Amino acid sequence: MLSFSEIPAEFAEFVQAKQQELAFNMLSSSAAGVVLANFAALLAGDASMELLLQTSQAQIPLLILTLIASILSGKVEDKPW
Repeated sequence: MLSFSEIPAEFAEFVQAKQQELAFNMLSSSAAGVVLANFAALLAGDASMELLLQTSQAQIPLLILTLIASILSGKVEDKPW
C-alpha cells in the first residue's frame, strides 16, 4: 500500500485537488448542518431565536478556525470558493 509521500507523479495533482475538495466539503457541510439544525429546531418550536443566534455565534469561530487550519495545512487554497 502506498503512503501519501509515495504517490506516483502522474497522480499528485489529482490527489492534491481531491484533498482540497474534501476539506472544502467538510467546511461547507458543517456550516450547512448548523444552519439546518437551527432552522429545524425553530420550526419544531424547540428553540427560541435568541438561543439559535447564540448557537450560531458559537459555531462561527469554530468554522473560521477550521478554515484557517485547513489553509495553513495546504488542504484548502486561500479562496476555496
